[in-house]
Amino acid sequence: MSKAAGEGIRDASDIAAPTDPILVRILAYWQAKRGARSMPSRADIDPVELRGLVNHIMLIDVAEPGRLYPIRLVGESIVDFVGVNNRRKLPEQTLPPAAGKRMVEILTSVVTTRAPRFRAGYAYWHRGKSYRTFEACFLPLSPDDATVDIILSGITFGSES
Repeated sequence: MSKAAGEGIRDASDIAAPTDPILVRILAYWQAKRGARSMPSRADIDPVELRGLVNHIMLIDVAEPGRLYPIRLVGESIVDFVGVNNRRKLPEQTLPPAAGKRMVEILTSVVTTRAPRFRAGYAYWHRGKSYRTFEACFLPLSPDDATVDIILSGITFGSES
């Protein structure tokens, strides 16, 4: 896939677990906050405790499962990579069509399985720049340990390809 195709993401696939140290820490935090439950709630997540990680975090609301996932919060490292703060926008508004559709599918799978999902691949958003490696985690949050209402996402960007 070329940049000219405008896809923004290539060679992305699910991975068993994060390997990036930042995402490993975000996942460990999520696991500690959930305790014996299958998922923690948004109220369990304290930005102060995520100091040093919050720049790599996005919070995505589940407004309508399977369809509407507005972005609630975008960390500064993500904004720097993308070039714009996509707060209050839907994935389909921020990504090329195929990538936006795929993102909705990924978020929907997190909602329906009520389980984390991890991905890695290559991405670019700035014209004239090379693809960079990325790794992402998508972690469900629930007020009642049954219904996912927010997805805590961590994203890191690495070396150019």
